[in-house]
Amino acid sequence: MITLKDRAPADTRVEVVSSVNLLSPWVHEELRVRRWRQRFALGLLALVVVIAGAWSYERVVLAQVEADLRGEEATAESLQGRIADLAPVQTYVDGVDRRARAVQQQMVTDVAFSQVLEALADATPAGARIESLSVDLPTGVGVTIAPDGTIGEVTRGLVAAGCPGPDPFAVLEVIGCVTLSGTAADRATVGRLVIELAAAKEFSEPFITTTTTDEGSSVTFSGSVALTPKVFTGRYDDRASLTGLTEDASGDTTEDTTGDTTGEGSE
Repeated sequence: MITLKDRAPADTRVEVVSSVNLLSPWVHEELRVRRWRQRFALGLLALVVVIAGAWSYERVVLAQVEADLRGEEATAESLQGRIADLAPVQTYVDGVDRRARAVQQQMVTDVAFSQVLEALADATPAGARIESLSVDLPTGVGVTIAPDGTIGEVTRGLVAAGCPGPDPFAVLEVIGCVTLSGTAADRATVGRLVIELAAAKEFSEPFITTTTTDEGSSVTFSGSVALTPKVFTGRYDDRASLTGLTEDASGDTTEDTTGDTTGEGSE
């Protein structure tokens, strides 16, 4: 028997939730398929948008590249026209270069005889006098000149033979032989002449073959001294000085041409 005290208070509410699923299972399956279709459609739409954006970007880049290509082709065409206009100048420059090569080949063994005489006068001490001399230069066997005009061989094809020296077995880089004779106050003066000739860069291996004492106090001597490659003038070694074309001038011309071409492309 239930009394009033045993009953629940009046303010206590008991909620009872009941649900009844009246949909068939195939309806739930269709709803689930529909949701997956919506998700797939959204993903496909996003993929299409990305592809369309990438394609549009590629088209813009391709258009820019084509514009640059057209500009470069126009520049190349302009440069080809300039090259055609400068063809006579190139022919003239080639002719000048051939003449410069020929001059350099012919004058590569040019000897500064004035330098030889000045060096001989400087080496002659007081009390000595050179009365006669002769210079023997051998015929050149030819020398190979590099395309840039440099000469690698020291003697340039001139090899002196028959120039006596103190050491007959020495192998020296000499290009000629000077035979000289003269008079000196005494033998000591002749010795000083030999020392001075050996110290000069233009000479090598001075050798006095004979000395003769006259009835007086003077001494007559004769001998020879070899010429070193230092007596080459070298005035035609710089091919640019012969042609008038230097690297600086070529660089300035290239910069001017490039500047003009760039200006035309910008316009």
